[in-house]
Amino acid sequence: LVCFSFPSSLAFAPTPSLYSQRNSFVASQCGFFGGRVLAAERKSLRATSVDACRRNVGFRMLTDVPKQVLVTGAAGQTGFLTFKRLWELQKEFSTRGFVHSEKSAKKLQSIGASLGDSAAIKVSNKKLREMGKAVEDEDPDIFVGDVVTKEGLKEAMRGCDALVILTSSVPKLRKREIFKSFLSRLVGLQRVPNFYYERMPEEVDWIGCRNQIDTAKAAGVQHIVLVSSMGVSPAKNTPDNFLNKLGGGNILVWKAKAEEYLRASGVPFTIIHPSGLINKPGGERELLFGVRDKLLDEYERLGATRAIPRADVASVVVECLRRPDASAYKSFDVVSKAPGEGTPTADMEAMLRAIPRAKATSPPAL
Repeated sequence: LVCFSFPSSLAFAPTPSLYSQRNSFVASQCGFFGGRVLAAERKSLRATSVDACRRNVGFRMLTDVPKQVLVTGAAGQTGFLTFKRLWELQKEFSTRGFVHSEKSAKKLQSIGASLGDSAAIKVSNKKLREMGKAVEDEDPDIFVGDVVTKEGLKEAMRGCDALVILTSSVPKLRKREIFKSFLSRLVGLQRVPNFYYERMPEEVDWIGCRNQIDTAKAAGVQHIVLVSSMGVSPAKNTPDNFLNKLGGGNILVWKAKAEEYLRASGVPFTIIHPSGLINKPGGERELLFGVRDKLLDEYERLGATRAIPRADVASVVVECLRRPDASAYKSFDVVSKAPGEGTPTADMEAMLRAIPRAKATSPPAL
């Protein structure tokens, strides 16, 4: 068992033009001196920048190249906090977000991310280039698509070094269920409300996750961070588990299957099992790490809660991306103590290294 916490802020002031930062470095180091790199050259550079630098300037120079990261589910509550934290760390990360709709994209646009040039502008730019003008298309930071149908996944993952999977089915409660539960309490009765899913866990947490892993592997992604859930161990992942009962979705069953698929994929992975997610400030709590759901039985004895701020989960993701040598092939659980309990620990690297490596598995039946 490992205990740690984070400083209140890990952010750097954002700087403009994520892709231009990355590509300007690559261009200068790989022989593209002077002038502006045209859109076609930039597209090629973005897809091959890391390999090109390895061949031409050696591994040492890679430390200056921002890591290209795709965050899926980037408009969700935890997904947005993770995207925002990575977006602010532009010296370290060049961040893309994958969302399900144009409406969700607006959330990412609110902090400066872009959908890139429209189709009409791209057509106009193409005509200008044919006339000899050095006009570039604006690269997108946001990609709209569907992890279940794979729409947009291949384009979003092109040239990425790492993938953060934060997609998940979300159980919802109809208003009338809230009203019925309220009336039951008034008359002294206990009633469990009925939840529903707009898209079932089998679709999002299994098929959608599997699609992301397959696309990432084909794209040459070198590290996949999957944010899953506590309760997926065989001892806890039972039919009578409350989370499995919600909406009849068996969500932990499908999350466990996706984890098994990732471990068998051959891609370096990190699987994070947070406890109950809460909307509280990050950086104020001592976090406790464990494995195989042991913290679900031991959290009270350790002075912890069964909750963790979403912002702290985002910080864990960032640290795993920063230190893949310490976090790769690890699967762990994380809970938190209440604010003011325990002593914050800043040495995240040591905490990650203390976690035992997860065993590889055979792919689950499809």
